Amino acid sequence: MKNKLLLSSALVSGLIVGSSASAQTTVTGSLDLHYRALSFNGTSNLSRQGIGRESQVNIQNKGKLNNGWDYAAGFALEFDGNAAVPAVGTNGLAAATVESASISNENVYVDFINGSTTLTVGIDHVQNSTRHSAPMVRNVLDDAGAFGGLATDQIGARTKESMYFGIVQGIPGTGLTFSAINAPQTMDVGGTDQAVTVANGNNPSYEVGFVGVNTFGVTGLSTHAFTNKMKAESAATSGTTDLKGTTYGIGYNFGQFAAGVDVHKTNRTGGTRTTEVNMKNTLYGVTFAATKELSLGLVYNKNAIDNQPETEKIKTVQLGYNLGPVSIIGHYDMFDGVTGGAAASNEGKQAGIRISTLF
Repeated sequence: MKNKLLLSSALVSGLIVGSSASAQTTVTGSLDLHYRALSFNGTSNLSRQGIGRESQVNIQNKGKLNNGWDYAAGFALEFDGNAAVPAVGTNGLAAATVESASISNENVYVDFINGSTTLTVGIDHVQNSTRHSAPMVRNVLDDAGAFGGLATDQIGARTKESMYFGIVQGIPGTGLTFSAINAPQTMDVGGTDQAVTVANGNNPSYEVGFVGVNTFGVTGLSTHAFTNKMKAESAATSGTTDLKGTTYGIGYNFGQFAAGVDVHKTNRTGGTRTTEVNMKNTLYGVTFAATKELSLGLVYNKNAIDNQPETEKIKTVQLGYNLGPVSIIGHYDMFDGVTGGAAASNEGKQAGIRISTLF
């Protein structure tokens, strides 16, 4: 469980008028350590192993506005591991160890809340297309990158990875929550508050969709559907192909058992504004809660890419154990056709153990 540190909130600025007497600030965090061992067929680099890390601090505030609305605001500092390349045959490093370039572009937001309506400004906060209705003990698409796979739940314009403004609207009695966001400049993670970010050649983009929990009163039925789009043409670069993404999924919880399917589509994966390279990722998941602490999962993922000889495939067995403040997840993955290639070097297997804790 999260142990929350309660802090008093104060606004320190000569330009701000107001009171924070009714505000409450919480500080939470997380730490993930992940050991992986993987091997490939038919290559000189037959095996790899190592331990990755991610730590995160979340600062969140909520309270009442003087017009009767509620508000919430917050940001997260995320520290991903970024190991340097070792100098082969020595105890030195080929390059200095450098942390990720940005640690502050996750879950940044100010929300204005009136009943079931939320107006929001930020990045990576509201419900978005990076989600699954299919059940998994762990998101297998997060593991695909370890062996160079293209399978991903980041679709199309990836609008939620940009600074945006939007609205979230709950529909009473349906279990559905709709949302719409617009990014003034796609993939702009935010510059200073003193000037507009230098244009990177990307147009605005939008994303709209819904999430359903116990959809239309059916207990255990989860659903989602999202679409996003960015126009190809911009002042910096001309193009003829819009960047588009779509995702949808459905899942059902049968008590101890759960099952579902997700589809992720994107139409440009080749780094060009003029050529369609469609990718369709389909994920099937089944889980079984053996006890309150022990969960088992089976996942099959296939990713079809235009003009490639093979379909990228991942088969995964997962095991999760909840120790309260600490959870342990083990997984064993078999993959082939990585990036759509047919060679034996695009096949292999991976095993991992992930330790996660919240504080």
